[in-house]
Amino acid sequence: MKDRIKQIRKENNLTQKEFAERLGIKQNTVASYEMGRIGISDSVVVSICREFNIVENWLRTGIEPKCAIINDDYTKISVDIDKNDPKARQAIIDYWNLSEDDKKLWWKFAERFLMKNGG
Repeated sequence: MKDRIKQIRKENNLTQKEFAERLGIKQNTVASYEMGRIGISDSVVVSICREFNIVENWLRTGIEPKCAIINDDYTKISVDIDKNDPKARQAIIDYWNLSEDDKKLWWKFAERFLMKNGG
């Protein structure tokens, strides 16, 4: 699995530090994974798969397919934002972490903003 983790990181043009930040772990942990010094927890495996659209079985075993199939427009857009628009990605994460009351307030603002700007 260590080689596949390194492969994912390099394919996404990420340093160990950037890869770690995307997963919410430390850079030295990524280095230890890539050198095979420590095992990878199930929660980190799931995070890698979710974050990089990887099939868990491929990450664990190397058996294809590697990437999850993206069928719907929402998923395609989400993957595109995830890879190409870090500000939008962070905004989505920040929105997701709001309380339900704050989400309602955010939508009131968004609806008012969109009405004023022809949306």
